[in-house]
Amino acid sequence: MMIIWLTVRQVRADCQNDTSSESTFVYRRVCYFANWAAKRYDNISRLTPEDIDPFLCTHINFAFAKVLESLILAPYEEDDLKGWTANSKGMYERVLKLKEINPDLRVLLSVGGWTHASRGFNEVSKNAANIKTFVKNSVKFLRDNKFDGLDLDWEYPGAKDQGAEPHSKTGYTKLVKKLSRVFKREAERTGQEKLLLTCATAAARHRIEAGYEVEEVCKYFDFVSVMTYDYHGSWDGKTGHNSPLYGMRNERKKFREWNINSSMHVWVEQGCPKEKLNIGLSAYGRAFSLYGETGMSNGKPQTKKKSSIGVKASAAEAGRYTREAGVLAYYEICELIQNNPNNRVFWHRQMSVPYVSSKSLWIGFDNIRSVTLKMQFLKEHGYGGVIIWSLDLDDKTGEVCHEGPFPIFNAAKRELLILPDHLINNNKKCPDDNTTIIIEHLRSKTTMIKQNFFFLFYLVLLNLFK
Repeated sequence: MMIIWLTVRQVRADCQNDTSSESTFVYRRVCYFANWAAKRYDNISRLTPEDIDPFLCTHINFAFAKVLESLILAPYEEDDLKGWTANSKGMYERVLKLKEINPDLRVLLSVGGWTHASRGFNEVSKNAANIKTFVKNSVKFLRDNKFDGLDLDWEYPGAKDQGAEPHSKTGYTKLVKKLSRVFKREAERTGQEKLLLTCATAAARHRIEAGYEVEEVCKYFDFVSVMTYDYHGSWDGKTGHNSPLYGMRNERKKFREWNINSSMHVWVEQGCPKEKLNIGLSAYGRAFSLYGETGMSNGKPQTKKKSSIGVKASAAEAGRYTREAGVLAYYEICELIQNNPNNRVFWHRQMSVPYVSSKSLWIGFDNIRSVTLKMQFLKEHGYGGVIIWSLDLDDKTGEVCHEGPFPIFNAAKRELLILPDHLINNNKKCPDDNTTIIIEHLRSKTTMIKQNFFFLFYLVLLNLFK
């Protein structure tokens, strides 16, 4: 009985001293909510905050806010802060209400975006005084509107084609440092949970090297989301996949690193810890209209069928819901496949992604299979999570693709909930006073304590008979 009592005490002491058991590991699932999505007219493409499963994501990034030259954060849409009528709630409040159902959910305000480019950011990052003013204003705006943090989506510091000024690379680092330090001090002073500081960043090496002091900024971000999509599109003038997992053999040197595997390697190579990095997924595809090329066969004109990577193409016709040429939501791709048997789905073995190909249409996209493989890749390489753009582009009800609600998001979630063995062990909880200790754990500890007990008994006997 004495040995069992000692064993139980030892097990509980070991558990209490093991800090890894104090928190459960969860892969981050960061979902973007686009504030314009609720304004679409049809039910298939319209997404309101009330349509979102509160447990689908660990974080929701509200996209977007803007940076004004007056050094303040500001809403993009008129109904972000207040609803259209006196009694209706603003979009901020409606998204944040999801936390009442899932208290573990964190909602961040994402500032910037592609069309915002470097406007406002240039002015903010110009000098220490501007940075200080912006940071102070940002903390107030975030707290006033009950956000859990700030997601910097400057696309991109160092990018001249996006209007970034020469100081933007070093200015970005100074801005990130100041935000991080002020967020920490503000939490210590007020006793509130610290505001999170995150970012959405470039995937291409030339963008990364031009815009980020990687090792330095990664010290201050809670996590870094790499936008590993939009590698190719209609701007190339030829077909190319939106988000390949791996590159193709014999690919041109310029495009050899334009895939998830290579982009994540660049961030790690430059000094960012893997566990802070999120991989990017897209719930949309890049669509191309193929040019018909006429050749000769037996002296007769013949149209060559082109359905592979790298053939001449332009932006495909806009989808009837999203209405942007060259871009199709996942549910729009499902419709095209279902409605036209000529739109066949193929699998690219080298890149581990699907594509749609017909005589006149080519689409590089992701499906449940490729998303699952990408999440397995994420776990195998030790990355911390995933971001997905965006909630409104997935099949929210499951009625179009017939794969259940939010099939792209849920495919990522399902795979990320399957933890590797080493993380399962870290997630074991300490037993409380009313919990029965696991027999296997007792046996291993009992063996150790027996050895120590009999060794002590042996020493006592030696002293008695001296």
